[in-house]
Amino acid sequence: MKSEPASGLNKTLLLFILFLDLVGFTLIFPLVPDLLEHYLQTAKGSGVDAWLLAVRDFANRFVPASRTNEDDVIILLGGALAALYSLLQFIAAPHWGRLSDRLGRRPVLIVTSIGLAASHLFWFLSPNFTAFVFARLFGGLMAGNMGVASAAMADLSRPEERTRAMGLVGAAFGLGFILGPVIGGLTSRIALSEFALAPAWIGPFAAPALAAFLLSALSAVLNFAFFAETSGNRADREAAWIENPFRVLRAALRDTSFDRIVFINFIYIFIFSAYEFTFTFLYKLEFHLSPLEIGLVFLYIGALLVLGQGGLVRALSKRFSPRAILLTGLALMPAPVYLLSLTPPAVGLSLLCLAPIAAGSSLVQPALAGLASLAAPESQQGLALSLLRSFGSLGRSLGPLAGAYLYWFLGAGFAYMLIGGALLALLAYSLRLPREKQHAAT
Repeated sequence: MKSEPASGLNKTLLLFILFLDLVGFTLIFPLVPDLLEHYLQTAKGSGVDAWLLAVRDFANRFVPASRTNEDDVIILLGGALAALYSLLQFIAAPHWGRLSDRLGRRPVLIVTSIGLAASHLFWFLSPNFTAFVFARLFGGLMAGNMGVASAAMADLSRPEERTRAMGLVGAAFGLGFILGPVIGGLTSRIALSEFALAPAWIGPFAAPALAAFLLSALSAVLNFAFFAETSGNRADREAAWIENPFRVLRAALRDTSFDRIVFINFIYIFIFSAYEFTFTFLYKLEFHLSPLEIGLVFLYIGALLVLGQGGLVRALSKRFSPRAILLTGLALMPAPVYLLSLTPPAVGLSLLCLAPIAAGSSLVQPALAGLASLAAPESQQGLALSLLRSFGSLGRSLGPLAGAYLYWFLGAGFAYMLIGGALLALLAYSLRLPREKQHAAT
């Protein structure tokens, strides 16, 4: 391990780089409804984007008759686009993790940062929706830096500090979650098409795309110029370009406890993303909040996540095991998730319910990342943590579809009761994790 000052500087730089990438990633969140509405309108006169209208008509078949208006279809298409992005992360993340074990964290982080910057540049240059989709698909393949960054943090941390380190990674994510959508909303007000030298094809969302590109480009520069390699280990095996995550999980890490951790993470993110996806609908349809007001609710949640992952996890990890932190986080969430559906139209009561949900969520993921790191050999930290993120991305690609079905067909109360019950069942399953887990030998 590096000296403490050098290690601390590298950790700070790593967190800032990750923060920049996450701001660029979340910047698009508040733009999706308006962006899809714009492209649906332009597709009517575009031969290249005519397929989008066919997809819209196909999606209408799966929406209740009362929700076949344009707004609901746009939200459904947005969920499908997000699901596809997460599915590509699921496919690509194990490759980046294994490659980082063989070549080092620094070159992989540089490549993924450059790739993300290129995807945002493609978005900026996109003259139509088809080009925009290809830009997002490329971005999904490049978005493997979360697992590799987590592995780099593990490299810089002693085994007993892993959960605390994963909490710092989560805090960087929370900060990105707070500032990214705000920057996206602000830059969307800048109409680059009105500038004198602007090309004719430039779209109404070019300014957010340019901002995302500049952030990812800065991340790549910082990686290249200042970030020091953290991994002294190299795996002997060659890494294929794209690998089957299920095969990698079975062949590379033959540890039943690790398999169980990956499964718990997958189910948790599947359940939580189902809740998270319907969250906006609840505040729009039941509380009748405006987009700006919903954005402020997300700001409140993001602040709680930062406090939880940056402070609460740090404090608890000094006294409790990752397993205990995981169980505590899961236990905090089921009842408030269901009670949230009973609070409309009292926004204040809903915020009270959101506090333990956010606190629980802030504990679960750092604990799972800490457990996964401890269950894997030192030489396979990148592969292990990227597999964890990869199967999390698979859960995030499937969860919103399940959440939309539950919410639209069963209503908020019954949907959130099922989600809360699923969290309770996951808590019961998580009790099967061993109480003590020593770090695996190299």
